[in-house]
Amino acid sequence: MHLLFPFLMVVVARIFDVSMGTMRVAFIARGRKVFAACCGFIEVFIWICVVSQVLSGERHLAIYVAYATGYACGTLVGMFIEEHLAVGLVLVQVITTRPAEPLMQQLSAAGYGVTRQDAQGTRGPVQVLSILASRRRVNDLRAIVHAFDPDAFYTISDVRQARDIPAAYATAGTGAGKSRMPV
Repeated sequence: MHLLFPFLMVVVARIFDVSMGTMRVAFIARGRKVFAACCGFIEVFIWICVVSQVLSGERHLAIYVAYATGYACGTLVGMFIEEHLAVGLVLVQVITTRPAEPLMQQLSAAGYGVTRQDAQGTRGPVQVLSILASRRRVNDLRAIVHAFDPDAFYTISDVRQARDIPAAYATAGTGAGKSRMPV
């Protein structure tokens, strides 16, 4: 019972510092230097406090298990937080065999900018749509595409930087008014 409090403290501290590390890596990948640096500071500060306690305290297997448990849980929590924040932009490329004009109109009405290219697939002509969108709106975008063509192929890629984003991309209707796209 005397190990319960140190066990919980190590688990909770590791969840916080590993979550910060996971978010730091995500911010680095998206070019968010200041956010990455802040997460790195918090991550290392908590880590050094925990490691000093683990190494200077009673060496017990339960504390080592707490350290590993906190690390695993922190990875999951950090991924959940980063996914929930949905910072940044994505480029969605949709390939459909259907005429894409109606889909382009739907996407445009929903506040997305769309570029269409005619292309040739192995099974015949296709339409390729390129759509720059906020990560926060990807699920809405996928729903529109799926309703138009359930068999459409699409890929989603993170965009580190986009130059000269027009106002149409930066502000988009979300059904409950306008919201500012995080760029």
